[in-house]
Order: sequence, then structure tokens, then C-alpha cells
Amino acid sequence: MKRIFLVASPRSGTTILQSLLASHPQVISFPESKFFHYLLYDQFAGKLSMRMDAFFNDEIKRPELLQNFDDSQSVETKASWFIGILDSLAKEQNKSIWLEKTPEHIHFIQDIERFTPDVKFIHILRNGMDTIASLYEATRNFNDLWGDGWDLNHCIESWKNAELISYKYVNASNHILVKYEELVENKKSVLESICKFIGVDYDAVMLTDYKKKAANFSLNKPWHQGIERDITLAKVHKYHKCFKENEIKEILTHIHWVNSEVSYKVAVEVGELISDIAVPQIFDRLCCTIRLGGVELEVRDLQLNTIPILWLLLRQYNSMAGLLFLRKSLIELPVCDGIVARAVLLDAIAARFAWPILDRFFQQKSETPQFEWTLFLQEIWNRPHWVETHFYNPETADEALTISLDGDLIAVEVSAELPNIKVELAEIDVLVKVGGVAIAILTVAVENNFVSAQKVRSTITRNIGFELCVAAVREALLGKPLDGEPSLRSRLASAAQQRSNLPDWLNAEGSGGIYPQDAVMFGRRSGAAGTSVSRRAALPAQALRQLANSAAIAGEPIIQIPRENELPKPVFYAPEIIWQKSPYREVSHSVKPQVVDSESVTEQLPIIAYRRISPDSSNTVTPQCLEQDLQYFKDHGYYTTSWEDWQSAKLTKTPLPGKAVLLTFDGGYLDFLTYAFPLLKRFDFTATIFIVADSIGKTNSWEKAEFPEVPLMGWSEIRQMQDAGIEIGSMSATYQPLTALSPTEIVREAAKSRSILERGLGKSVRCFAYPYGDVDEIVEHLIGASGYNFGVSYRSSSSTFNDSLMSLPRLQLTAENFKQLVRSEDFSPS
Repeated sequence: MKRIFLVASPRSGTTILQSLLASHPQVISFPESKFFHYLLYDQFAGKLSMRMDAFFNDEIKRPELLQNFDDSQSVETKASWFIGILDSLAKEQNKSIWLEKTPEHIHFIQDIERFTPDVKFIHILRNGMDTIASLYEATRNFNDLWGDGWDLNHCIESWKNAELISYKYVNASNHILVKYEELVENKKSVLESICKFIGVDYDAVMLTDYKKKAANFSLNKPWHQGIERDITLAKVHKYHKCFKENEIKEILTHIHWVNSEVSYKVAVEVGELISDIAVPQIFDRLCCTIRLGGVELEVRDLQLNTIPILWLLLRQYNSMAGLLFLRKSLIELPVCDGIVARAVLLDAIAARFAWPILDRFFQQKSETPQFEWTLFLQEIWNRPHWVETHFYNPETADEALTISLDGDLIAVEVSAELPNIKVELAEIDVLVKVGGVAIAILTVAVENNFVSAQKVRSTITRNIGFELCVAAVREALLGKPLDGEPSLRSRLASAAQQRSNLPDWLNAEGSGGIYPQDAVMFGRRSGAAGTSVSRRAALPAQALRQLANSAAIAGEPIIQIPRENELPKPVFYAPEIIWQKSPYREVSHSVKPQVVDSESVTEQLPIIAYRRISPDSSNTVTPQCLEQDLQYFKDHGYYTTSWEDWQSAKLTKTPLPGKAVLLTFDGGYLDFLTYAFPLLKRFDFTATIFIVADSIGKTNSWEKAEFPEVPLMGWSEIRQMQDAGIEIGSMSATYQPLTALSPTEIVREAAKSRSILERGLGKSVRCFAYPYGDVDEIVEHLIGASGYNFGVSYRSSSSTFNDSLMSLPRLQLTAENFKQLVRSEDFSPS
């Protein structure tokens, strides 16, 4: 006899899975017995007899099976009696397997294993927000059946404890962990894996007979209402109607902690071979400790105040990639389809730790002076005697061979000597490679049919900046011993030569054999080097349809989309694949305001977050308050800048002129047109509106637990705002807290929203506001890989040059806090 226990947090989908499994011809199952819960839980001491009476008499209608039950016997004897009863029930029906489903038995796994020979456990895990909301709703609505004590904290702890227990058994051979969302979306494949685990062949009848079984197991309990319907993912989320925003944020703090506890943890040694990391499918997150010579790497200040250019460049890179000084040695990456690809891991390590790795590499050469940015430039460009300013000056004298260019594009490798270029065009595009891998495309102006090698070199140095370090470390140092004679430049030249000599590696133009040959690859989108545009990413195959749709709408390159019936292929965002001309020029053409405060500059930018502007609800800033805010900004010399201008300021470390501010409005409420837009127009300010894409023309249903539902803008209003100069950004498709979602769900939210908005607007959408301000490294990585260049949270401060462009802070202004905020350091331009 095969004995199976199905365990989880309550309200995790156990009845659905039980119904599917019990439809197998060899499996018998029963309503929840709660046997071990009553046998072993102190609170139920003395109540086991009552519980067994209800189970055998009322629920399975077999009172005669109670004849040999003796509540005075030992725990071991009673457990043996109960297991024997289930064995006999299975034999009566000629079944080889029985399945007992009581979610609370998850707390007694060790006891059950002690009492039950050869027992196996199936764990089902469900999205924390959905589980907690479902549990909270059921215990509120049916308090008489669930009992007292189920406040929000108890519901959170119930889910959290069950989640942590399940992950303890991830490597146990007699346990299998299953995700509810994966079961619902891929019923056949998940059931096949469970059947293999319990030792039976999959039977298609499981997907046709489960509804009848579900009705039997639910015992007509009200919280199981509708259990017999088709198994699909809910389009409406209970937490939107159950919880206020502050409660959702409280839940998210616990989800964040659980995420960190149950991530898949590994260590990687920089100087040794780095390979793909295979991860059990149940994990969504990889937490990777990075070591060099056995010592955990940290990003340190390195006395940057003594090397100003390096300080600026590292701060620049920090602003682009989320680098934090004094940060620990951890990298977090999403796990997509059970693997973290070597290419993505190498890129993430280099993006975080390029500088300390380079420092260690140069330290090993006894003739090397203290490592600094100038030394890196001297090494990579093979100009050992140049001073720092020479690399940035296009007029620096230098000798080079001259070639003629027939087209408008030339590829250059930084580890090879650059040529002077003769060409009869006004400008050319330069495809920049490091170690044979393309990292950017830059446009260079042609003067008198000539472009000097030094002009190309200075353009690369100035525009690509610290991304040169990242690419050099990734292509020349990672996964290899750092000692030995080859210089950094010679290592890069060798890597470039290997790629040029092995054309069979090329699975796509420009990809350099970096990705698997059967991979689906999304090529580089437009954007500045060193931002999310430059970061490699693996993406979940189950989100391929949404990703392909958004890329097609945006006109971005896609390689090898599989046919409908083909097996899933690994999916990557591959920034090395560059198929379009660069929209960037040597000189920014951003439109600056006509009049600014010439005595001030903006090194830290206030990004203001408003929600609804209306006189009729507690969830709003009134038009009068907004008018006072805008009047203050106007009177004190503020002007509204753009996301691109702030990006340019951060990349070049050049403060914006005058007193700049960014204004944002979340939600896309219809009354924005009535109350906010006329005021913005009167004061000559512009703004960004963040839209929940699936709710266009509907209501703010995500706030129904706290505020009245009010209409949102439809397409005609959104287009009207765009035509008037208002920027449109995304606030996801359905306003879910993204840190509580799987990588597949995160990417779907991002890609679907982008598709809807870009199709409707006929224009790219580059800004993303995280619902509830909820973001972490995994979310930031995936949103950037899904096509966005800017992300904003509710972290309360002005933005500085050190912020990640994918996690910019915002100041939430209300009638109560405006005066306090404008007097704070966040509103103190230099």
C-alpha cells in the first residue's frame, strides 16, 4: 500500500489537487480527517474521540470502523489504528494508493513519518498574497466554523510557517513540492510529475472526473463554494477587496522575509570555471555569494575621494545598475525554467563586482601602481603614458592607420588598434565590441569626410564609461585564474580572436555563441549603455507569448520564436544582438526650459508622486492643495524636467540647471482631466501619468477595500493627454505587488502592460511605477529586461546620482506633509 499525505497552508489549493489525484483509478482519498492534528496538537487534547466520531459517522458514513478505536491507548497505537483503517478502505476499493489531505498535518510531518512506513508527502505552495487573503476572508465570513483568533497576523503566520516547513523538505526523496499556479496553468505536466513521484502512470481521466470528486471532498463547506468549476487562475484578486494598502504593505514585509529565506543559495568562485546553475523547479530566486580566492567580495569605497574621475564613474554606474557601496557579496537573480544561465550570471557578477575584481587582477602585477580609472584606460586602449584627460579629448594627437568606409556602420574591437576613417557621410554608427562581444552602438559625426581614431576612442570612453569595465571583466577575467602573464588587453584580444575563428558558435548575428543554440532571443532595445538596456537576462518561457507580442509592437528584434506545438525553449534578453541604428548622438538634443534659476543646479531631483486629484474623497489631494503646490514650485523657480534629462545628468555626472522637479500621478483617474491637467497647463508644468493597463476605461478596483470605485481614463482621454505633452507610463497590467509573484507572473505583468500601452499610444513606454511601491532586485531585473528604462518606487527621498534608474525614489505629497517636505533636504538644490 502506498500512503500519501497532501499538506500545505490552509487555502492553498489542497482540495483542487486532492480532487485531481483522487480521480486516478488507483487512488482513493477522503475528506479532511484532521487525525494527527487532533492527536498531537495540545490545544485539541481530549478531543480526538469527538473528531473521529464526526469523521466516520458524518463525513465518510462508516461508523462501524470506530469499533476498535480506544482513546485511552498510546499515541503510537492510535496512529497505527488510523493508518490501518485507511489501508483497509483502500483495499476495499481495490486501490493501491490512499491520499490523506489535511493541510494542518504539515506541522506534524516528523511524527507522521515516524508512525507511517514508506510515507510520501505532497506539498502545494500558493502565492502568499492570495493565500493570506483567501484565509482571511474565509475566517471572517465563517468565524463560527473556523473559530476565534484568525486576525491578519495569524493568517500571515499560518502561510509563512507552512511555506518555511515545506522548503525544508525540498531535497527529501519522499517529498515533492508543487506550485499552485503552475498546477493550474500546466495541469497535465504537473500531474505527470506527481504521478511519477507516487509511482503510477498518468491517466487523462484525472482532468475530466475531478469535479465530482471535489464536490464529495468539500462536504458543502461554504469556503469551498464553486470548487467544482473549471480550474483556472483567478482574474480578480481577493486582497484588493480584503486589505487596505497599509495591510498589504505589512503582508509584503513578511513575504520579502520568506523570499530571502527560501531562495536557492550557492557560492561562486570568480577565478574558477563558472557554469550554468541548475535549480530545482520549485525555486524562483537564486541568492549567490561571490568569492575571489575564497574571500567574499564586497564593493568598497576604495578611497574614491582621492580619485575623482573613478568616483564619478562608479557613482555613474551605481545610478545605472543599482550598485550600493559597502554592499555584501550577494547577487540575486530570478530562476527561469529551472536554470540560471552562465551568461546571465557572468553579466550580473561583472555588473556588481567589476571594480574589486579588476583591483585584485592589477594588484597581482608587481609593477602596477595603485589601481585607478586612468590605469584601466591606459591598459584597455594600450596608451600607457597618456594622462586621464587625453582619453576624453577627441583632439588628442595620435597615430593610426586610415581606412575607407563604404557604408554607414563600422565595428571596432577595443582590444585592437582603432583606425582613422574616410567616409563620405555626415555621420557613422560605430558598433563597439569588447572581447568580440557587442556592447553598444554609437553615432559619431563626420567632419570633412574624416573621423579620427581618437574621436572614436573618446566617444566610446565618454559614452560607455564604466560599462567598459563590466564588459572587460565579464569577457576576460571571470571563470579564469587571475594570475599569470597575459594583460587585460591581451586577454580581450584572445577572446575576440576565438570568436572570430569559430563561426559555428554564432547562433545569431552579434550573439557570439553566448546563448544556447535553440534559445529564443530578444535583441537590444534602444537606450544608454550601462542601464537595464545593457544587462543580460533569462526570461520565463511561459511568458514568451507576452514578450513576443510587446517586442513585435515595439519593432525590436526577435530570433527563433518556436511554433505553437514545439517544446518550450530557453528565452533570453540578449543585448549583444544590435540590429538598429542608435538614437543617441554625441551631443544631447534635449529641450531645456527657456528660463531657469541660474544660481542653482539640481544634483538631487525631487520626483513627486500624487494619486487622485479630486475634492470629493479622503483618498485625494484636493485641487486647491495641488494649486498651492504648483504655485510654490513656480514661485521658487522650479521647472519640470524629463526622465531622459535626469538620465543624461546622471550618466555625465552633470547637475541639471536650475531647480528641476519631476511630477507623477498614479492610477490614471478620469478626474485628472478636470482638476489636475488645467492646473499643470496654467503653471506650464508637465507630468507623467502611470496607468494600470487592464483597467483602462474601467474603475480603480484595486482600491475597493479602502475607497469608493471611481472611473479611470479611457483611450480617448489618455491619447489627449499624450498629445498635450503628458508622459504615459505603466503601473503594471493588474496592479499586483510584484515581489509576491513568480518570475513568469512578473514578466507577464510588465510585458502585457507594455503591449497594451504601446499599441494604444503608438509610442514606446519606458517608465514603470511599481504597484504599492513594491520592488526588490528580482523585480527590478525582470522589469528592466521586459523593456523598461526607468522604474519608480515609493521610497521617500529625492533621487541622487547613486540611485538605480530602475528603482528611483519618489516623494508622496499630501496636504499634510507638503510644507514639511519642501523644507527638507530633499528640496535643497545646490
